[in-house]
Order: sequence, then C-alpha cells, then structure tokens
Amino acid sequence: MDNNTKAIADMYLAAAYLSYGVNLINVDRSDPKRQKFIFQQIPPLSIVVTESDIVVKAVSSPSLDELEMYYISKRLWLPPSYPDAIRTIKSAIRA
Repeated sequence: MDNNTKAIADMYLAAAYLSYGVNLINVDRSDPKRQKFIFQQIPPLSIVVTESDIVVKAVSSPSLDELEMYYISKRLWLPPSYPDAIRTIKSAIRA
C-alpha cells in the first residue's frame, strides 16, 4: 500500500467514505474474516460536521484522516446516500 491509498476494515466507516464520494479502488480479501476496503487518498470536496449541539459547519477538502476523526467522534453528518453505501459495502463483503 502506498501514500495514495488508505485501507479501512470498518464497514460503516467505509460506507461513510463512499457516501461522501471517496473513490473505492479495491477490496482486500486476503483475510476473509477481516476484509479491507482500499480507498484513494483524494478527499471529498466538503463534509458536514457538528461543532456543538447547535453549530453545524461545512469543512472543505478534509483529509481522509480528518473525515475518520469526525466519524469516530460522532461529529460527522452522514449524507442521505449513506444507507445505500452500507448496502454496497455489505454486497462487496458477501461477493
């Protein structure tokens, strides 16, 4: 793996990446119990995050690490395409 890719084993984080339009380039199935989704390190144009219970803002061109940090801290707003992205990831796991 090189600096232009990022491997994700968490299917829900992978779905968040997909729903924000991050390019999925491969699925590593070398370990069937822990498949990894390989994404291209090109960030989405913008994401929506919560600053507090009241303040919501857009973050322009976040890195994939920043997107992951917002996701883990439960500050990332998931777009309406997120449920479809989960179905896509689940289909890739079963394939």
